[in-house]
Amino acid sequence: MATLRNLSFAGLLGLGVLAGCSSSDRHTSSSSERRDRDVALSSGRVDVDPNTARKVPRDARVVDEGRGGTLNYSARGDGEVYLVDSSAQTVIWDAKVRDGDRVTIDPNRNRIEINGREQTRIDLKSNDRFQLYFLPTDSRDYRR
Repeated sequence: MATLRNLSFAGLLGLGVLAGCSSSDRHTSSSSERRDRDVALSSGRVDVDPNTARKVPRDARVVDEGRGGTLNYSARGDGEVYLVDSSAQTVIWDAKVRDGDRVTIDPNRNRIEINGREQTRIDLKSNDRFQLYFLPTDSRDYRR
């Protein structure tokens, strides 16, 4: 009888420990982390311009995206552009732009340009998928 009581106690203790572990594991990331599409710098697999922001702001909009081809965007107002290597989930470059500036990303030539002027020298992985985001300085002026 004592053996059965000891086994029952050990079983309940084990279940309690397991239940405690699983409930604490469920809440490892905050709700704001889950809803943000912010992409952190990291990977080590891709080059990143050293002055690049760590995240794409939540209000930024995708203005062009693709794999293997050139991305283009003509700024519709002053703001900031962010280039994300979505294959590596990494922000690799950002810059301020003015209304009418032409942004061109050519992964096959490793070129990032604004108005025809090279902006940085980083190795763009031409087989990766890229997204170009735009965040207007004053979001009330944003015209898609």
